[in-house]
Amino acid sequence: MRYRDREYSYSEISQWTDALASEMISRGCQRGDVIAIGHSKQPLSYALMLASIRLGIAYVNIDVESPIARITRILQDSDVKLLFCDDSSHKEFMLELAHSKGCDLIMLEEKVLPLVTNEERVLQTKLSQSLDGSSIAYIMYTSGSTGMPKGVAVTHQNILHFIAWGQQRFRITNQDNFANLSPMYFDNSVFDFYVGLFSGACLTPVSREILAKPYELVAYVSDMRCSIWFSVPSLLIYLMTMKAMSPSQLIPLRTIIFGGEGYPKIELKKLYDLFSKQAELVNVYGPTECTCICSAYTLQSGDFNNLDGLPALGQLNSNFDYRIIDDQGQDAEVGELCLIGPNVAAGYFNDLERSTESFFILTEPRRFMKRMYRTGDLVRDIQGILHFLGRKDNQIKHMGYRIELEEIEQALVNIPQINQAAVIYLRGNSAYGKIIGFAASLEDIDEKYLVAELGKILPAFMIPSRIFIRSELPKNPNGKVDRQQLETLIHS
Repeated sequence: MRYRDREYSYSEISQWTDALASEMISRGCQRGDVIAIGHSKQPLSYALMLASIRLGIAYVNIDVESPIARITRILQDSDVKLLFCDDSSHKEFMLELAHSKGCDLIMLEEKVLPLVTNEERVLQTKLSQSLDGSSIAYIMYTSGSTGMPKGVAVTHQNILHFIAWGQQRFRITNQDNFANLSPMYFDNSVFDFYVGLFSGACLTPVSREILAKPYELVAYVSDMRCSIWFSVPSLLIYLMTMKAMSPSQLIPLRTIIFGGEGYPKIELKKLYDLFSKQAELVNVYGPTECTCICSAYTLQSGDFNNLDGLPALGQLNSNFDYRIIDDQGQDAEVGELCLIGPNVAAGYFNDLERSTESFFILTEPRRFMKRMYRTGDLVRDIQGILHFLGRKDNQIKHMGYRIELEEIEQALVNIPQINQAAVIYLRGNSAYGKIIGFAASLEDIDEKYLVAELGKILPAFMIPSRIFIRSELPKNPNGKVDRQQLETLIHS
């Protein structure tokens, strides 16, 4: 594990893992319990994740800068037994959380770690050997449409399949160094942590402070000599817009992976033209409910013959099966993607009602008793290659027409001055709702110009009622475009 001022060996991390496992045992934690970690990417937090896995204790990484009400709901929902924090500057906030949940807070400090006896190591080994693949390894909370976050429960079996695929697909060796860009409470971090550390590779944690500074971020990744980059497209688009990235700065970089949201090809081509001679560019796809990544597609020059839309999702990983179903639940070439197989998570933790709405046990003879997750993503299957079309919840009926909001977003991005775009639908009391567009541009353009340009490629019923122009679109803590915040721009 590599930081600017120090590197930590696997041996050191292993010793901390032993000590933290003993600490949890001494405090009464047992297999099936849940702990929460205020994870600021300090070394002991990573060791704590490993200790939890060893004992069959599920961990939840939490965002220490989220509203306390949201985090409290997460702690209550997962019935956390212990709370950990690796940054003293957040101690007061974490103490308040611990008090609201009625559990202890433990500050992660090397100096207070217990000494581990041989007997305790033997006990840890015994406890580890008693685990089975269906044990919950971690719980990853995602936004819920009802306002209550959903805790995706991912099992040891899910992770083992994922690690094996990731090692093979990206040819990971102990010479690789992962830029750990994503926050640990965000699904993309699963790839860095599990595929990186369980392959004997190096992990370079990137702090929230560095992520906020584009030139410092690129310099840091360069100085740490990272070979694997995985982030949301929004970060790459921002860095490209700021002209912060160049191959000469990132010579060790051999693979650039992006996923978590769409990357318009018209923007992606800029990155491809810059890095394709040096690095493999891979578009990945996968909901949190199916262990981080379900498909990967390596970009080639031919993918940019047409700059409309998004890059292909590609073929699903090994150990995945799928169905594409239409509105009547029948198999189709275009429709909702349903993922099947051992990478499908156990469900939403402590939430049977929402689990049964999205997770299913199949009874047809060909897939008897396999688990299936309905993604809500609309795709097209072209000779075994999946192509993303949009979200079921982004499909609207406006003025009698069925519209995919992603089509309007793509039209906006196709305007040369626009770097990024988002579209939302406001449902009012009138007969029809309103389509509202948002565009990011560093150039001096006005709304009338954008409306006129859209009129050249979209029918009148798809033109937004308003288009708000900003230098940058708001991002959520995961780095994606924050569609909830977009509504507040309308009244600002």
